Amino acid sequence: MALLLSGTALIASIIFCGFIYSKTVGLKHEILSHKESVKAERTANAELKNDLFKMTDPQMLEAIAEEKGLIEDKNPQWVFASLR
Repeated sequence: MALLLSGTALIASIIFCGFIYSKTVGLKHEILSHKESVKAERTANAELKNDLFKMTDPQMLEAIAEEKGLIEDKNPQWVFASLR
């Protein structure tokens, strides 16, 4: 009886270890996939930041203002709306 019980426990533990190993391998593959995804998103984020910095470059803004015929106001009169 003890031999049957220990044999059953051994088989159950082998099946359980196989199940855990399978889940671990699956999680490792999923982690690698997510790492690649994060790397691609970081690259896209860096490209977007680069585009934003190009658009807000002072020389670029001056060129756009010149193209649109805008002139710099040497003595601006600021009007603020009062909050009531």
